[in-house]
Amino acid sequence: MDTARATAPIWPGRPHARHLVRDGVRTALVQRVSSIAGAFIVAIICVVVLATAGRSAANERAILSQVDSVGTRLLTLVDDKGEAGVTADGVLALAGVDAVDEAFGLGSAVDVRSVATPDGGAAARRALVGSLPEDLTLVSGRAPRPGEAVVGVTAARALGLADGLGAVALPRSGADETPVVGVVHGTGPLANLDELVLARPPAGAAPVPVRFVYVTARSVGDVPSLTTLLPELVRAENTSSLAVEAPSGAIALRDAISGQLGASSRQMMALVLGVGLVIVSVSTYGAVAGRRRDFGRRRALGASRSAIVVLVLVQTAVVACSGAALGVGVGLWATWSAAGSLPSVSFVTGVGVLAVLVALAGAVPPALAAALRDPVRILRVP
Repeated sequence: MDTARATAPIWPGRPHARHLVRDGVRTALVQRVSSIAGAFIVAIICVVVLATAGRSAANERAILSQVDSVGTRLLTLVDDKGEAGVTADGVLALAGVDAVDEAFGLGSAVDVRSVATPDGGAAARRALVGSLPEDLTLVSGRAPRPGEAVVGVTAARALGLADGLGAVALPRSGADETPVVGVVHGTGPLANLDELVLARPPAGAAPVPVRFVYVTARSVGDVPSLTTLLPELVRAENTSSLAVEAPSGAIALRDAISGQLGASSRQMMALVLGVGLVIVSVSTYGAVAGRRRDFGRRRALGASRSAIVVLVLVQTAVVACSGAALGVGVGLWATWSAAGSLPSVSFVTGVGVLAVLVALAGAVPPALAAALRDPVRILRVP
């Protein structure tokens, strides 16, 4: 008796996890009709989310990229009285700060006229410390070398240097002549540079006192810290004479745009995912009901309730991943065709992951219903 009991097989009803995964994948491949229907539902969820919320996210990304170009990242350090003692070395030192994208300075203004037309219009010349900013477009000519200058489009018309070639000097005396090698055009917060002659000091010249320092932060998030630390970073002798002009209005506009567009995107996504959850749950319940005798046999042979739940969820996960891959591909194509731009990679990845999670959440109630059924009632022959 004891020997027979010792050699009898044991059926614990708890198969290995890899067996459940393999069985779930095999079932998803065998039951093609229900698998295709489930994948189609998940794909539709991804396509609708990307075509609606994804399009809004793409538009938001495009709008914010334009807003963030310069307007929300440019800070201006002003020395109104010229008593701060900001030097070229202090401006160039800002290039080594991690939060700074680029920086340049301007010296005091001096009226100059064209050497070719000394009786013509005048323009203000300021010493340029550092390189030309990227957002200052070179219309004609080239960037200035030490001892050379470029003129803004407005100043070029006033001086009669529309082609950007010539020289400027002090009125009447004609002293301090500076060759002009190009014309530049500024937009947005740099539009005031169109009225200036920007001259790089000659090599070996005496240090130029800097009156304005323009600093572009790497990101909008760096603006608050730079606003506080900029007077110290520029290494001024008298920081109390410095004033920082931050783009508070542009940042507020950016936050308002981001908040409004982001809220509408999130609401649309929540609505689509909620409807998808209900549809997936109903579809999965129908598929599980069609397999009730299969699950009943498994339970009668010793399968645990948890094994039935895992089996249903694995099958749903396989179907959902296939549908999400298809839906993301079609959704990206639809978004690009409609908006001409794409949402970020993180947004697209999040849509695919959320679609799979919604499918799994919708499959939980049908899986529990299948696991809790009485196998005897299911297999009973009337």
